[in-house]
Amino acid sequence: MTPKDAIEAKLVGSFPGRFIGAMPVRQFLDFLPEADGRPVMPNVVSPEELLAFLPKLTTNLDLVDTSACPDPSVVVDGYEFQPTMGLYKRESTRNGVTDMSAMEAWIIIKPSMQEDPFIDPPPNDDFTAPVPCPEEDLLPYWDTKREYYPKFESSDKKSISTRAHMVACTNAFFATQFRRFGFSILLCGSWARFVYWDRSGAVVSRQFEYTNNFAPLAEFLWRLNRGSSGDRGVDVSVVPVSLPESQDSAVRELLGIGSSDPLYGYIVPVDTALEKPKDTEGRPLTTHHFYVGPRPTQKQCSLLEQRTRSFHVWDLTQKRVVFFKETWRLDSQGTSTESEVYRELCSRRIPNIPTFEHGGDMSALGARTITHLFNKAWWCCAPNHKARLPLVQHRIILRGVERNLSTFKTPKEFLTVFKDALTAHQEAYERHGLLHRNISMENIGITSEGRGVLMGWECCSLKSREEQLEIQMGTLPFMSGALLDQSTQDKRHVLADDLESFLHVMMYTMVRHLPNTMNIEERNTMLQLFDEQYVLDEGGRAIGGSRKRKYLADPGFHLFKKFTAPPEIAYLLRQLCELFPIRYNATLQLIERHTRETRFKTRSDLLACHHEMMTHVNLSVPSSEEYPDIDIRDFYTTTVNTYGF
Repeated sequence: MTPKDAIEAKLVGSFPGRFIGAMPVRQFLDFLPEADGRPVMPNVVSPEELLAFLPKLTTNLDLVDTSACPDPSVVVDGYEFQPTMGLYKRESTRNGVTDMSAMEAWIIIKPSMQEDPFIDPPPNDDFTAPVPCPEEDLLPYWDTKREYYPKFESSDKKSISTRAHMVACTNAFFATQFRRFGFSILLCGSWARFVYWDRSGAVVSRQFEYTNNFAPLAEFLWRLNRGSSGDRGVDVSVVPVSLPESQDSAVRELLGIGSSDPLYGYIVPVDTALEKPKDTEGRPLTTHHFYVGPRPTQKQCSLLEQRTRSFHVWDLTQKRVVFFKETWRLDSQGTSTESEVYRELCSRRIPNIPTFEHGGDMSALGARTITHLFNKAWWCCAPNHKARLPLVQHRIILRGVERNLSTFKTPKEFLTVFKDALTAHQEAYERHGLLHRNISMENIGITSEGRGVLMGWECCSLKSREEQLEIQMGTLPFMSGALLDQSTQDKRHVLADDLESFLHVMMYTMVRHLPNTMNIEERNTMLQLFDEQYVLDEGGRAIGGSRKRKYLADPGFHLFKKFTAPPEIAYLLRQLCELFPIRYNATLQLIERHTRETRFKTRSDLLACHHEMMTHVNLSVPSSEEYPDIDIRDFYTTTVNTYGF
């Protein structure tokens, strides 16, 4: 396998079983509203004539050849995956010829039909009828009770390459824009397909020969051309804004935004858990508040991983900086929203939790995925019988979050923040039965006083809800090795998984942000614990974590001893590592199973509660007299020769 083949396989693997097809073309057109006034077009068009006709159907859009101009967002490990053509708003501002952040839709053109990544089903049970056939003739042969479903995604090498190209463009499209859904067109030789994308999957139309039947392509482009921004999938709850000159520079400085960077306005619900909120006199209250902030930093990751954005914004009403978070959450009956979780935590006085202002679902503005609705349509090939849950956009506003864990200033501050986050986790678990399930660097915040807060409760679940605990949740680099193990597909998320995630957060901090005696090769070996390549199975579950299991199985792993400064954190790390070999060391597991002594806690018992880890952490946090607040940068400047930084 060549390096590019490996990249393409990774891209395709990041979108497993999410292509739903083949939808009849006439039904697909209903994704966009009808539009009058379409220019008269010939029904027969040669591939050479296509480019001459397309501009007549996109009068409100600029159709641009982007095939030779890569955008950094579609360059994956050095390989370019830009679309062949991009559709932009007429005279819109864009950075370069190819700018995925400004595109309204895109077209990928492949020279031959053999590069089509999908296989449409034949119209009858014995698969002998010619293809294509009139779409209205398909229904009598395909019903929802059939036992055999044809394979939709082709496994041919050229087909995989095309599918990878589509996924790479989609990842960049959603990562660089405020989008709820989007459209693309695929042309393979003289055949065409339409694709609808949202954050839970993609709906693909049947192929049609546009050279002999140009009407569907013309109709789709005309509807796209005449549709509103909302019709084309733009998130209309985010809009470009400008502030008065008297406020602009001060707000930009508080938010850390450059003078030339664009500002955006964000709508956040007041409280969707309360129906028609009213004031004390019975008058309706405002249902949404408006905030001003930056465009979030782009992350190069798969569409299915693009579920959370968080950053500081300016509260126009209260004239202060607050923390904004947007999540595409699973819309499952019986699952609490993050807003509801924060209200419950606050009511129970759980310590070290950010102050919850307000928030709720954005479903009133149509922010909900719909691809799951077609998973069992009569025309759907190879449906995934493991039910797909829809995603709904959820936004909240928090106070008391100044920065995240990676910005700690002193070793003492790191230990204090780590302890505070673990305390919040323990209190929520023991007093409310709540398991966080997404411990990561980004979900541990630091207040202006240098104390820690535990955030990111969108994945949490009550420890009694076993059916929810079987759904894999978390941030992959910090997820436990047990949850990523292929042999534990139906494993429930337990407390030990969260405690292990805390350990991974500490190890990552030690490697990335603290001095040590590791050489470059050893440092890269440690970073591979967090940069490991993962694959997604057909159910969307991530598989990997072999390095985590290998290293934690060996309590004497030599690289753990390379952490030397500051000594309090290095010693704590070694103590915590000694708690986890029982999860992955077969010899220790065998000894424990055959030990009849019951007067003392077993190794497994130590991970069934917070006590042991909390004891080690409490003892490691020094007092101000024992451990002065030395700026973390001093370690690098004073020990550069010793540690090689």
